[in-house]
Amino acid sequence: MKNFILIFILTGIVILNSCSENPQNIGSRNQSLLYQKQGLVDSLVGTCSSYLIRNFTLDTIDFSGYSNGVFEKDSYTDGDLSEIIVYYINADTSVNIVHLEGQSQINSTTQIKFHPPSTKNKYYLRLKLFSSVCTGQMYHLKLRNIRIYGEGLK
Repeated sequence: MKNFILIFILTGIVILNSCSENPQNIGSRNQSLLYQKQGLVDSLVGTCSSYLIRNFTLDTIDFSGYSNGVFEKDSYTDGDLSEIIVYYINADTSVNIVHLEGQSQINSTTQIKFHPPSTKNKYYLRLKLFSSVCTGQMYHLKLRNIRIYGEGLK
């Protein structure tokens, strides 16, 4: 009986110690978390005649030393022409590094890999809510839990 209790306690200790809350290693082992915004970023609601655009400043992110970037998000839209864009400004021109368009890309839960510049830049986020179909109902674009990783050390 003592052995059973000892094994039960040791198993509990091993299970509790194996759980980690370190967000730096959420993805694969060669990813480093560079930016994170937990919770609701924005929620756009409009009718089919609405064309709503919101812009946000994310942060200055340094991708030097990384060969790829990875974008993760929790998002939903029912507007077939809605968009989520992450971009930076280079010589007065916006350069898109992530461009998700339509329900199939925005509602997807897959990681989006992109090729970032190897410099430190200020990044922005643009949300667009639009639908080509007019049913008289309200359309939505919701974005939450943004995570941007650097991947693959150069």
